[in-house]
Amino acid sequence: MKAPTYKSPASDLMLRLCRGVVAHSNAKIHHLMLMDSNGVPFHQPIHFILKCPDEGVICPITQEPITSVDEALPFDLDYPDRTSIKLACQHDFCAFWLIYNWVHNNNVRCPLCRAGPSNARIDVARMPPHVRVSVQRHMRKTVQVMQESDAVHAALVFIETVAGKSYLDQFPEQCIEEFIDRLECKRGVSRGEKVMVLSNVKSKVVFSQFVSWYRCDPVKYTSNIIQLDMDQSPDNFDVLLPLTLVLEMLKHVMTVMYGMSFWSRYDHDKRSYAYTILPPADQASGVQAY
Repeated sequence: MKAPTYKSPASDLMLRLCRGVVAHSNAKIHHLMLMDSNGVPFHQPIHFILKCPDEGVICPITQEPITSVDEALPFDLDYPDRTSIKLACQHDFCAFWLIYNWVHNNNVRCPLCRAGPSNARIDVARMPPHVRVSVQRHMRKTVQVMQESDAVHAALVFIETVAGKSYLDQFPEQCIEEFIDRLECKRGVSRGEKVMVLSNVKSKVVFSQFVSWYRCDPVKYTSNIIQLDMDQSPDNFDVLLPLTLVLEMLKHVMTVMYGMSFWSRYDHDKRSYAYTILPPADQASGVQAY
């Protein structure tokens, strides 16, 4: 009686892939080199089938049909129409988005059933150069979009705190008293001068929100006028911010994010200053860009 032949998990997966290749006329087994979480190279790569997409198949990642044209990543330069990857678990994906998913998430598991080697990730340095460049280029774009999205949210939070919740909807003209009430201002001393300053709580909140926005892109969002230590932890911030400085911070955010100028005018009837992002139609004396 012949003893049963032992098959390792790796050989079993390879057998599945071989059978899958035979079932498709336009397919070939490809592989990518792996390494562990410490950067130590694996001897065994991950194998998969690269093939022409079946008609009507939806990529689970993009939720769109896998097409025969993928300008982002022709994995096999000799066969650019092979844009679909079938894994050993029999799940199909758009080749580019599966590889991008693996690189971005530092694993090589199936996004659907989680099958795949544990403690393994793509060895990006050993990827085919044209694949590596394509994936890295898209990752840089994604990071930039995420940073811009974070900056928009941070700017919105800061503007709503200083100018009010509905400010970006209506851009109402506001008198200085409205800012004083909203920011809990009082007469105080800042840098040796008696000025209108924010309360301790509001000063810390405004500083924290401004720093959160600034840190989204310190190079782009820096200001030569706003002299604050942006490296300081908001938890340790104990300075009473002058209202004039906070209005300068608001102007800076509005200008950088939206290209809007912040204007002030003296209302002789109310004997008070009013602020708006739109210059008055009649630019009489007393109207200036803040």
